[in-house]
Amino acid sequence: MIKQYALAFIFGALFAVLVYQPANALESGQSLILPGKPIMETAAKPEVKTEAKVKEVKSKKTAFSRSKSTHKIPSAKVRYYKIKKGDGLMEIIRRELRVAETDVPKTVNIIKSLNPRIKNVNKIHPGTVIKLPGRTVLAKTAAKTKAIEQNFSKLPPPPPQSEKIGEVKEKKVMPPEVGFAVLKQIITQMNGSITTTGNYFLPFSKTGQVTIDCSKIPVIEFDDNTTVFLDLENRANNSLKKMISDNWANYYLVKTDKNDDVIAILKKVINTTKSYSMIKSEKPLMIGAYPPVEVMVDWVIFSTLPKKTKSLKQGLRLINENNLLLPKSIKNYSRKNGLIITEISPETGLVGKPDEVYSLPPVPVFPAISARDFSYELVSNLGLSAEKDVDIQMFDTVKDGFNLSIKADVLIKKEGKKYIIYSQILSPQFVNSLKQAGNEIIFVKDNDSPEDIMVKVLHGLNIPFISGNFTFSGPEKKQAPYALNFNGTMIKTDKDLYVIDFDFDQELRGLLQEVWSAYIAKY
Repeated sequence: MIKQYALAFIFGALFAVLVYQPANALESGQSLILPGKPIMETAAKPEVKTEAKVKEVKSKKTAFSRSKSTHKIPSAKVRYYKIKKGDGLMEIIRRELRVAETDVPKTVNIIKSLNPRIKNVNKIHPGTVIKLPGRTVLAKTAAKTKAIEQNFSKLPPPPPQSEKIGEVKEKKVMPPEVGFAVLKQIITQMNGSITTTGNYFLPFSKTGQVTIDCSKIPVIEFDDNTTVFLDLENRANNSLKKMISDNWANYYLVKTDKNDDVIAILKKVINTTKSYSMIKSEKPLMIGAYPPVEVMVDWVIFSTLPKKTKSLKQGLRLINENNLLLPKSIKNYSRKNGLIITEISPETGLVGKPDEVYSLPPVPVFPAISARDFSYELVSNLGLSAEKDVDIQMFDTVKDGFNLSIKADVLIKKEGKKYIIYSQILSPQFVNSLKQAGNEIIFVKDNDSPEDIMVKVLHGLNIPFISGNFTFSGPEKKQAPYALNFNGTMIKTDKDLYVIDFDFDQELRGLLQEVWSAYIAKY
C-alpha cells in the first residue's frame, strides 16, 4: 500500500460536471463574462476577520449592501467570453461558471445588466465579445450582512429566518487514498495494472540494476508493453528519468506536481503511452445503434490503435451532485457498446447509481406473417375486445328465405360499434349489406407492410397515433445529460405505446417505462 503521507499532495479538487443541456441560439465568436467564485470563498484566511480588512473590502464595493432588498454586486474582476458557433447561454453558464441550477436565472440577469447593448441574450452573433460578472455576491438583509462581516472567514450558523444568504461552499478535496483508487480503477479498465508493493528491477549494463521501490514510486503496466514509473512526490531526479528513457524502450518516469489532481495525473500517465490518448470531450458521444444513445462525458480515453487492442473506450464524468449520476441502465448499455463510463466525485471518488431492477412483462410482438394475425395482436394489445375467424350472418332463413354468412378475419367491439377487418376482397353488395347492418369495414392485405396494416387499422378504429422519430432526454426529467431516440409509431390510448421493428435493450426499456411511462411493442 502507498503510505498516506506519500500521496498527500496528489489529488486536488476535480472539475465540476459538464451538464449536457440543449444550447440556446447563441452564435459562434461571441464573448461572455462569467461569474467567478463567491467573494466569501476568497476569505479563507483568519486575518480577514480584522476590522481593517473589512473596511478594505467595503472600500472596494465587494462587501454586502445594507439595503433590505436583494441585489447583485459585481466586483471589479470581469471575464470576457467570445461566442462560438453553436454556443447557448445556458450551456455557457453551466460550463464556464459552473453555477448551481437554482442560480442560473440570477446569473442570466447579471449577464444582461453587464451587457446592456445586447437586446436578446439568446440571439448573440458569433464573434461577439460579452462580459460575464467576476466575483458576485447576493446581498440580503442588513442583519445578515453584519453577521457575515463579523465572521468573514467561514460561514455563520444558519439564521432562524427562512431566507438564506448565498451559500458559500468549501473547496472539495479528494483524499489521497480515494484518488489513488480512482486511478487504479481506470488503469484496470484499460487492461493495465498498478504495483504498489515490493521492488521493481531494471537491469543496467551487465553487472548493475536499477531498483524501484513500488511503495514510493508505483509501477503502472499497460497491455501495449508500456511501463510507467509514477513519481508521486518528485523523488527521482532528471538524470534517472533520462537514464530510463535512454536505456529501456517503452519505459517512462512520470513526475507529478503537488497541485495535480487525479485527472492531471491520468493525462500525464496515459498520454505517455504510444497506444492510448486522453482528451477533453467537447461533444456528446453516440453509443449503439438500436437505439442510438447520446451521453456527455468530460474526458475520453481511447486506443490510438483500435485494431490491435481489446481495451474499450472510456468516458470520465466529473460530478458534484448525486442527482446528476447517470442511470445504471445507460452505463450498462454504453459498456455493451464499447464505452466504459466512470463517474468521479471530488470528495468520495468513484460513484454511481445502484442497479435498477425492473419488473417487466414480455415485449408484445405483432406477427407479420399475415394481416389477420397482425391486426388481431395489435388491437388485443390495445385492450380492445377482438375475435378471429368470426362468421358474420348476411341473410337469415326466416327473414330472407335463405341463409348466408361470411367469415371475418377479426371482429372488434369498440364503444358500442362493431368493426370488421377483412384481408380478402368483398363484392360491393356484401360491403353495402354489412354497412347497412351497422358494421364498419377495415380492409387490409397480406402483402401490405406491417406499418401500412397498422396505419389502416388505427385509422379505421379512430385511435390517435404518430409515426416518426422520438427522443427521450435525461435533462427533461432533471436527470444526467443523456438522450436516446428511435423511429417508430406512438399509439395513444390509456398509455403511450411505441411500436418498433427492432429488439430493444431490456434495461433501457425499463428506464423508459419508469421515467417516461413509455411502453414498447415490436413487430
